[in-house]
Amino acid sequence: MMGASTIWKTTISKSKIRRVILAQAGIGVLLAAVAGVARQTAVQQTNPVTAVFPLTTKSPEARRLVDEALILYLDRVEQAQAIEILRKAVQVDPDFAMGHEYLAQISLDSAEQVGEQEKAFATRTHATTSEQLVIEWYQDAADHKLISAITKMNDVLNQYPHDKWVVWMTTWWLQSQAQYERVIAVYERSGITDSPGLINNMGYNYAYVRQFDKAFAMMDKYVAALPNDSNPQDSYAEILRLAGRFNQSIEHYRASLVLNPEFYSSQFGIADTYSLMGDQVRARKEYEIGFKKFSSLPELQQILWKTREAATYVREGDYEGPQHAFQAIADYAHSRRNSQAEADTYRQMAMCEQNPKQALVYLGRAEAATQDGKNALRIAITQELAQILRARVEVALKMGNKELANSNLARLATMSESANDKLIELAYHGAAGTILFSEHKYDQAISHLEEDTTNPLSLKLLAAAYQKIGYSAGAKRTNETLTNLNDPTLEQALVVPAFRKCGDSSSCNGNAKSASLKN
Repeated sequence: MMGASTIWKTTISKSKIRRVILAQAGIGVLLAAVAGVARQTAVQQTNPVTAVFPLTTKSPEARRLVDEALILYLDRVEQAQAIEILRKAVQVDPDFAMGHEYLAQISLDSAEQVGEQEKAFATRTHATTSEQLVIEWYQDAADHKLISAITKMNDVLNQYPHDKWVVWMTTWWLQSQAQYERVIAVYERSGITDSPGLINNMGYNYAYVRQFDKAFAMMDKYVAALPNDSNPQDSYAEILRLAGRFNQSIEHYRASLVLNPEFYSSQFGIADTYSLMGDQVRARKEYEIGFKKFSSLPELQQILWKTREAATYVREGDYEGPQHAFQAIADYAHSRRNSQAEADTYRQMAMCEQNPKQALVYLGRAEAATQDGKNALRIAITQELAQILRARVEVALKMGNKELANSNLARLATMSESANDKLIELAYHGAAGTILFSEHKYDQAISHLEEDTTNPLSLKLLAAAYQKIGYSAGAKRTNETLTNLNDPTLEQALVVPAFRKCGDSSSCNGNAKSASLKN
C-alpha cells in the first residue's frame, strides 16, 4: 500500500487514499540551529547535484523523531506509528514548521490535517527559505492556487533534483494530480535506485500507465529490500490485482498478514480482491473479518472500506442494497465533521439511485456538504464539487433535462478554465463528452472522452462512440482497457462487471454494449 492522503478521494483510480508528503530522513548531520540563526538563501547557494533538503529545529530530539517517523512512513508505511512520533516531535518543538507540515500531510484525521497545515504556515518564518517554499507550495495547493503551487514545486525540484525526499514529495504530488508520466520522468531523471519507499511508489505509477513489467520489477526490488516487512507484500498484491492476477494477489496479501497479522490494509485488500473477482459473498465476509478484528480504524480508512463493502451490492446489480450502508457512512462523516467525505458519499448514493429525482436530492445534499467545508482543504472541496457537477449532468440526461445538464456543464467549464486542476479538467471532459454523445455528436464527444480514459463511465461511452463512427480498432482497444480495469471504485462497480458479463455472453449483441444514457 501507499500512505494516505489529505485529500479524500474514491473517484479516481487512486483507489487508495493518496498522500503528497515532503520528507527528510537519513541525513547524518542534525540541523539544530535556532530559527533566527538558521535562515539560508537556499535558492542561490545549493548545488543541484549534491544539494540536500534542510530541516530546521532548535531541538535535536525533535529532528531525530521526525527522521524516525518519515522512515517508518515512507519505507514501511507504518502510518499510525509515524503519526504518533510526529505528534511528539512538534510537542518538543512547537516552532518546528516542517514537523507540522509532515503531520498535516500524513495524518488520518481530517481536523488534524487542517490544523497542522495552519500551524506549519504560521511557523514557517522559523525555517529556511527552502522549507518555507515547500510549506507555501502545500498551502497554495490547499487553497487551490495550483499555478503558484506548481511553480514552487518546480523551484524546489530544480534545487534538489537528486534528493530522494524532494523527489518523493514531487512525485507524490504529481501523482495526486494524475500526472503519472511526469512522475516517471522525475523519478528516472533523479537516478535514485536505493530508496525502498520510492521503489514502492514508482511501482504504482508504472502500473497506473499499465507498464506492468516495470511495475513488477519494482516490486521485486521492494520485497528484496525489506523481506521481513508486510508492506512490500501488500503493495505487490495490489499491483498484481491491477493487472488482473487475482489469485496471486491474494497470496501476497496473505503473506503480508503472516509477517504482520495487524497489517489491516492486507485484510481489506483480500476483501477488495474477492469483490473484483466477482465473489461478493466472500468479499463481504472478508470485510466483516476486517471490521471485527480492527475495530479502531482511522476515520478516513473506516470510510474507505465501508464504501467498498457497500459497492459489493452494486457489483451484483443490486442498487438498493448499498443505500442504507451509504447513508450510515454519510452520517458518520457528518458526525466527524468531515465535509468532503460526506459529500462524496452522497454523490455515490446518487450514482447508485435508479430514481433520477431522488438522485438529484442526494446530489443536493452532497453540494450542501461542500458548502459547509468543515475539516477539509479548499482543493479537496473544489475537486469534490467538480465530481458532483459531473454526476448531476449524467442524472439530468437520464431525465431528459438538457437545460439542467447544460447549466451544470457551464459551471464545470468555468471551474476548469480558472482552476488549472487536472482532476477538474477530467470531470469537465467526462461531462462534456457525455452530453455530446447524447446528442449523437460522436466525433466531438470522442475529443472530450479521450481526455478521461481512467474513468469507466467515460471509457464505456468512448468505446460506443468509436463504434458509432466505424472506428472498430479504437472500439476494440477501449473495450479491452475497460474490461481490464481492476480498481475497486464505485465507477468500476457500476460499469465493468456488467460490461464483462455482456462481453462473455453470446446473447449480448453489439447494441447491448453501446452506452445508454437512460438506463
